[in-house]
Amino acid sequence: MSSRPAATPVPAEAALAGRPVPPCREVIMVGTSLDVRGGIGAVVRGYRDNGLFTRFPVHYVTTHREGPAVAKAGAALAAYAQLAVALVRGDAPLVHIHLASRASFWRKSVVCLLATLWRRPYVLHVHGGDFGKFYEQECGHFAKAAVRHALRRAAVVLALSEHWRLTLLRICPGANVRVLPNSVPLRGDWSDLQPVASQRVLYSGRINVRKGTFDLLEAFARVASEFPDATLICAGDGEGEQLLARARALGLQHRVSCPGWISASEMSSELSRASLFALPSHAEGVPMALLEAMARGLPVITTPVGGIPEVVQNGRNGILVTPQDVDAIAQALRTLLGSASERGRLGTAARETIEQNFALPVTLDRLAAIYHEFGLVERR
Repeated sequence: MSSRPAATPVPAEAALAGRPVPPCREVIMVGTSLDVRGGIGAVVRGYRDNGLFTRFPVHYVTTHREGPAVAKAGAALAAYAQLAVALVRGDAPLVHIHLASRASFWRKSVVCLLATLWRRPYVLHVHGGDFGKFYEQECGHFAKAAVRHALRRAAVVLALSEHWRLTLLRICPGANVRVLPNSVPLRGDWSDLQPVASQRVLYSGRINVRKGTFDLLEAFARVASEFPDATLICAGDGEGEQLLARARALGLQHRVSCPGWISASEMSSELSRASLFALPSHAEGVPMALLEAMARGLPVITTPVGGIPEVVQNGRNGILVTPQDVDAIAQALRTLLGSASERGRLGTAARETIEQNFALPVTLDRLAAIYHEFGLVERR
C-alpha cells in the first residue's frame, strides 16, 4: 500500500464520456493467461514484450486458463480474489479489461462489477470477431442489458477497428468508444523479406468452418494440378484431423499438412518459408496472424469481414475474396502462385502497411496517450 499523497485529479473531459475520472497511478490489466493460444494472449504478450509493463506500473491478473471446466472455474475465482485484493491495496488503479464474447464476456462482467464497487475506472478492450453476433443473436433481454451496462459504465471502450467502433456504438450509443488496432512487432529488414521461391501456402488459426479453412482446402484442390509443387500448411488447433481426412478424399494427402498449434518460433520459421498467407475467414476482428504475415512481407488472401478492410485493400496490399467463395479463393491462389512478381509487389505493400499503421510502437504510444488521460505517469 502506497503512502504517497493523492495526485492532482485530471480534469473531467468529454473524451472520457463526460464523467469525472479519478486519478490513477497504476494499471491492473485483466485477461487470459499469456500461455493460452489465441488473439488476446498474443496482443498482451506483445504489449509486455515491447515495454508497456515497464513503461507503466502494470499488474496482470489472469482470469482464464486452458484445461477442464473445473480448472477454468478455479482460475476465474482465484482471479476475482486477486483482483479484489489489488483494488483494496492498489495505488489508485485503472482497470484495463481484455474480453471477447460469450464466456469471456461473462467472466469479465464480474471484473467490471468489482471495479465499479471500488469506484475505479475501467477500460473495456473488446476483441474477437463475434461480439456483434453474440449480442444480437445469443443474448436475451437481460444479457443484452448487461452488455450495454458494461459498455456504458466503461470510461473508455477500445475497439479494434472503425467497423467495430460503429458496431459497439450501435449496441450502446452512449459508450465512449475509441479505435486501438491490433499490432505486431517488426522483425527483420528488407534484405531477408524477399519472396521465397517455394510455393507454400500458409494458413494459421483455429481450423474450422468459420475460419474458412475448409474453403481454402477446396480452393487449393482446384488449382493443385496447375501447380504440382504447391503445398498447403494449416497451422492451428481445432479440426485438423477432419481437414486431413478431406485432403485424403481429394487425393492431396501428400501436399497438405496440419502441424497443430505451433510455438512463436516455429511460426516464424513457417512464415519465412511461405510464399503466401491465406485466411479466408467468415468473421473476424483484426486477426493477429494476418498482421504477422503482412509484417513478414507475405502477400495475403483474406476476406472483407470485421476490421480486415481497414488493413487490406484489394489489389494494393493483398487480395480480398468474398467469404465462402471457393472459386474466388482458387483464382486468388492461381494469381499468386503463378506470379513471383505479383507476390513481391503485394508483399512489399503489405509490409509498408504494417510499418505505417500497425506496428507495435505506434499502438503502444496511442495506448500510452489514453493512459495519460487518467493521470498515469510513465516510469523514468
